[in-house]
Amino acid sequence: MQCTNCHHQIEDPEALFCSQCGQSLDHEGRCCCCGKRLHRKANFCDRCGTPAATAPPAPNRPAPPLFREIPRQVAPLKGVIEAEVRHHVEQAQVKRSIERAIQREKAHQARLLKYGLSESDWIGIAGGTFQMGSPLDEKDRFENEHQHEVPVGRFEMLKTPVTFEMFDIFCDELRRTRPRDENWGRGKRPVINVTYWSAMSYCDWLSKQTGANIRLPTEAEWEYACRAGTSTAFWTGKRISPEQANFDGNYTYCGSEKGASRGQTTPVDQFPANPWGLHDMHGNVWEWCASVYDEAYGGLERVDAGYDDDDPRERVVRGGSWHNVPGGLRSASRNKLIPNYHYLRVGFRLVRDVAESTP
Repeated sequence: MQCTNCHHQIEDPEALFCSQCGQSLDHEGRCCCCGKRLHRKANFCDRCGTPAATAPPAPNRPAPPLFREIPRQVAPLKGVIEAEVRHHVEQAQVKRSIERAIQREKAHQARLLKYGLSESDWIGIAGGTFQMGSPLDEKDRFENEHQHEVPVGRFEMLKTPVTFEMFDIFCDELRRTRPRDENWGRGKRPVINVTYWSAMSYCDWLSKQTGANIRLPTEAEWEYACRAGTSTAFWTGKRISPEQANFDGNYTYCGSEKGASRGQTTPVDQFPANPWGLHDMHGNVWEWCASVYDEAYGGLERVDAGYDDDDPRERVVRGGSWHNVPGGLRSASRNKLIPNYHYLRVGFRLVRDVAESTP
């Protein structure tokens, strides 16, 4: 006899199940469960009670799992190692980039300190448009203060005038004669007795030492920075006092009170800064600007005349000095000097160009 399921040859003719696969063997006229011979017309086995027509039970197989397990895809060991190596290399590169940036910044700061500067001495000035000049009803105004709208780009400005401390380093490096301080002191006082050409030479030298483009402000940049968003005669408002700037305090303006007349320069950080963080924009010293003086405001106020010693035209000076009455300190007040002139009331301030970021 042969099993119909696995085709195993069964030697025992009385066997009820296949010894190879456990399949119940079909014996005609016998109970499929206990193998007892049935009566010809019996409906149930009289031994085990199994219905005569019941199909033989299937082999005992385990039930299929409720959820099929999906085999996990494991990356080859080589790929895992390569990915880990790339990750560590990228981290090391980022770390080195940060370290190099820190080293460059430290070197930059060290260079600035060598020349009497620090990065915090620069004030960022956002570009914009403003009304340059003075309104017709402003006290002590002159005809050359025609009011007009002027656009100004972004730049950085030194928060104080250039000091003797800074300028003396330049003179010593290039073996130039230091300018006189009139026995008022050097250090943090604004440098005086410098020509336009001396100021331009200092800008050129400092640019080479620091790697930045440093120059004098144009006349428009100077007034824009002085006003710091205000439209009154001074950034302090309609009036100014000797506690806010260094000028001849024997004179008043629009009802202001009299005060000290110091008769000399003062340290550049002695008085409050304007809303943009700039000191001494009113008083202490007149400041050279890079623009050629244009009585009618025909556009030269926006132009940097640069270093052309063949150009003898008068250059603009702004801000007033320790010697002036308050009307001469107004934001719109203008003055002019020939470029080879130096005087004990004239100094200068620096501008540093800002690289335009590309989108």
